[in-house]
This record gives sequence, C-alpha cells and structure tokens, in this order.
Amino acid sequence: MKIVALLCLALCFSGAYGADTKPVPANAELKLSDGANDVALTESTVRVIKGYVGTLTAHSYETFTSYVLPEKSGGTWLQIPVDQPDGSISEFRTVEAADSTVQAVAMYRTAGTLYAVVATKAGGSAPDLYLKPASITFRVYRFNGSLDVARFKLERTSSSKAVYMNASDALTKEFFSK
Repeated sequence: MKIVALLCLALCFSGAYGADTKPVPANAELKLSDGANDVALTESTVRVIKGYVGTLTAHSYETFTSYVLPEKSGGTWLQIPVDQPDGSISEFRTVEAADSTVQAVAMYRTAGTLYAVVATKAGGSAPDLYLKPASITFRVYRFNGSLDVARFKLERTSSSKAVYMNASDALTKEFFSK
C-alpha cells in the first residue's frame, strides 16, 4: 500500500514539475514597453507598470507591478501581489548581472486570462551563476481574476530542455513557440 501511495505522489509531482510543458504560442506574449501597459481581460483591465531600477553595481533590474483598473474614473486601483510560499511580493522582477540575465519576466494573455512567467537560471552560485550557462526553471503565475483578493498564483513549474547563458533566451527559444 505504501508503494502505491508513493507512486501516486510521484506522478502528481511530475505533472506539476515537468520539462514537457506545452509551449505557449508566441503571439500570446505581451510586448510590454517601459511605463504603463493596459491589458484587456475578460472581466477587467490590468495595468502593468514596467520600470527600470539602476544600481551602482552591475545588478540593475526591471520591475513589473500590476493593478486592476477601476471601472470608473476616481475608483480604487487594486494592486495584484504575487503569492509566494512564505507570503507575497508586490511585483515581478528581473535579475541582471554584467555577464548574463539570471532571471527574466514575460507576460502573456490567453483566453482572456493574464499570465506571467518567471524564467530563472537554476543552481549555481556567484560567480558561476553569472558566467556559465545553466538550465532554466520556468514558473508560470496566473492572475486569479478576483476583485476582492487579487493575486498572481503559481500555476505550474517546468524546466528548460537546454542550458542558456541568459534566462531571457530560454523564454524566446523554448517557452514561447513560433
């Protein structure tokens, strides 16, 4: 009986964390410009603010902060935090070094739903993390569409088939299909 339970558990985890995730059509990707980007969804409009944060080191980054826009002028903007295992964060962000992009972010819309994918170089530590190609972990978050407790919730995790110097290359070459 224990073996059957372990086998079922292993099969459940393999579905949630697999390398064979179907690629998302490239035309679903949202080409976000710096500043405000309005994304029309089935039930609402989300404004994604893409910004750049410069630092005195080579580790500058971009942020992607999302809000559900009010239906009427003067209404409340509802920020959409990102659920994490130990709480939530206010935005998605990239991680960039002088030698490579360690973490990249892209957003896409399909069937009137907004998704964000975070591509992160797996394993390794500085300086190897910045200087050597690595496999990429894709974490896909889905906007839950709630106007009461809006959240981006982790929907699935998968890994790249190849290794990449820049996480952004894995998004273009593997996550989004052409």
